[in-house]
Amino acid sequence: MKDGNAGPLIGILASMSPQGTILGNTSLFTVLQKQAIARSGLTIVFPPEGTGNGSITGCMFDLKRNRWLPVCTPLPHVVYNRVPLRKTEKSLAFREATALFEEWQIPFFNPSFIDKFDLYEIFSKNPFLELLLPETIRVDEPKTLKDFLVHHKGVYLKPSLSSRGSGLYLLRRHSDSSIELESPAAKWSYPSFEHFWDSKKEGLLKRNYIAQAEVVPAKIDGKRFDFRIHIHDSPEGYKVTGVGIRRAQTQNLTTHVPKGGIILPYEKVRTMEHDLFIKKLAREAGSLLSRHMGYFGEFSIDAGITESGNYVLYEVNSKPMAFDETEIENARIEKLLDLMFRKSGF
Repeated sequence: MKDGNAGPLIGILASMSPQGTILGNTSLFTVLQKQAIARSGLTIVFPPEGTGNGSITGCMFDLKRNRWLPVCTPLPHVVYNRVPLRKTEKSLAFREATALFEEWQIPFFNPSFIDKFDLYEIFSKNPFLELLLPETIRVDEPKTLKDFLVHHKGVYLKPSLSSRGSGLYLLRRHSDSSIELESPAAKWSYPSFEHFWDSKKEGLLKRNYIAQAEVVPAKIDGKRFDFRIHIHDSPEGYKVTGVGIRRAQTQNLTTHVPKGGIILPYEKVRTMEHDLFIKKLAREAGSLLSRHMGYFGEFSIDAGITESGNYVLYEVNSKPMAFDETEIENARIEKLLDLMFRKSGF
């Protein structure tokens, strides 16, 4: 009980279609509502446009009717940002909503999507994290990318705002100066860098691509593998919720399951050295993210090991999708609710 309330009202900031349909991870929202009710709390999913006049308009999941119902409630005690669209985070309504949360001193966490180059610049200032990062540049003009490719021979091309391997390419330069471009599904060849650039420049510039030096990854059964790490904030600082392994199967460019990757248990590769590395990675990355980008209550990391045995950090995801490992996903939900109740003062 706090200020006469039986439990916290937890706000989940999302997006709505013009028809009023919730856009986002509705399965996550449903589970959070069920678990919150079991703890004497409630959740409301609402768009930025739903804030104003000391109240919010959105949807609650009715457990008895098994469907979402429109509701209007007082302002929530805490807000979790799960807006699925980057354009929504750039909107005036989003800025006005977050300004309102600040004015009313409502805890707000996971403030935005993470730009990969911004992350690179921030993490490069940390002695521990700097050693884990492949050299990275913005793809903003051809000469810079060509020089980078001449130096590294192979580079990954990634949209600066993307996840789950979306838009990923591997670009290689051969000894005869020809260019090979590979995606998880196809390959292209070009007689020169200039031919490649003329063909792909529009998409690369429109989606604000970055280029990262190619990493030669360690392998399991001849295929690359990565760590998928979920991290949450706790009263003792950032901790590891769980670790899964993703291994490539049909190609060696990405391990993401939608791109053909398969799931393996962490125990298959687990060592004390890996445990210590992942624990330190969680602590350093979490504190640095929150110091420079706003408070993060949860996030996930894609990391790996090179063929020579060095750790590497590939990506940080500010809005993690569900983990396929049931025990990790259940722990994630529990830790999220612990955080929401704690931040709301309950």
